[in-house]
Amino acid sequence: MAHLDSGGDSANQLRKQRAALADFGQKAFQSGDLDDVLHRAAELVSQALGVRLVKVLEYLPEEHKLLVRAGVNWNPGVVGKAKIGADLESPAGYALQFNEPVVSEDVAAETRFRIPELLVEHGVKSMVNVIIQGDDKPFGVLEVDATERSPFTDDDIAFLRNYTNLLAAAIDRIRAHETLTQAVEERELLTNELRHRVRNLLALVQSLASQTKVEGRTADEYKASFLGRLRALERAEGIAFEKQTGDADLRELMEHVLEPYLSGPGDAISLAGEPVALGARQVRMLALVVHELATNATKYGGLSVPEGRVEVSWHVVEEDTARVVRFAWRERNGPPVTPPRSSGFGSRLIERAAALELGGKTELRYPPAGLECDVAFDLG
Repeated sequence: MAHLDSGGDSANQLRKQRAALADFGQKAFQSGDLDDVLHRAAELVSQALGVRLVKVLEYLPEEHKLLVRAGVNWNPGVVGKAKIGADLESPAGYALQFNEPVVSEDVAAETRFRIPELLVEHGVKSMVNVIIQGDDKPFGVLEVDATERSPFTDDDIAFLRNYTNLLAAAIDRIRAHETLTQAVEERELLTNELRHRVRNLLALVQSLASQTKVEGRTADEYKASFLGRLRALERAEGIAFEKQTGDADLRELMEHVLEPYLSGPGDAISLAGEPVALGARQVRMLALVVHELATNATKYGGLSVPEGRVEVSWHVVEEDTARVVRFAWRERNGPPVTPPRSSGFGSRLIERAAALELGGKTELRYPPAGLECDVAFDLG
């Protein structure tokens, strides 16, 4: 484009284009910052072709729009924010649709596609759009916008094709590196989380073993009680660890923990509540609380007789700036209930340890109609 380069001829223009390719090639495969690479790409094209306005457009498939991801000499508020339509709503969209460079020597005479207001505002008279084609799918389009009538030559198009191929390779490299880095970080996070969980679990198992009542029990009774608590803990851990985020849904937790108690009448236990994602620590402790409640109900309360029922419900409320889970356990139609003379480990687990671990409040009540337990804790 010697006509755009007032300081030299076609040979000088070709030297500039080759220098731009070499300069960008070095930059593209040294930097790990995608925005920096895209900005440098636009800057070098502007210099090589002697065109003031150049931009890199990233295709956003979920919006079916093109974002001005990088560019040079655009008005403030354009780069990183402005979006234009794809397909026939813009020359860049037209290029994407037909998968080939699109040259427009006279924007005012165009009938193939709409001209975005962004180009009109900047006084664009001629343009060329070349697809940035990645290994998997197009990243977007490199657009060169001239503010004077400019017949882009075949050499210019060949230069831009080579340039966008180099740019696409750089983008693929950076994204692959980002994916690998994220995978390494996630593995380190998972390892640390596993180490943390194992330490917590060992401490919790030790506590369960030492505080499960021995006096007045046979070895088999002790074993059954202790193993029951371990199985509840195992179910909770299984649910939490299956989730990559470490979260588990409260209903799913209830269904797993109460599964051994659902073999009786079909409506002996009812569950009602909205979806609530719990963290691993909350899953673990709430599972133990519910296991203790269900075990007690099976021995003495609402699940100890055929007509007995247990209603389990929960909901989330906004309190000040926190989201609080309110969990309720209600036993009905069982034997008459009286408050215990002393607290065993199960009730202590429910009333105190659970409150501390969950960071909330736990309350046990013993009305004659059936045991009631309320647990409230911050979702965090």
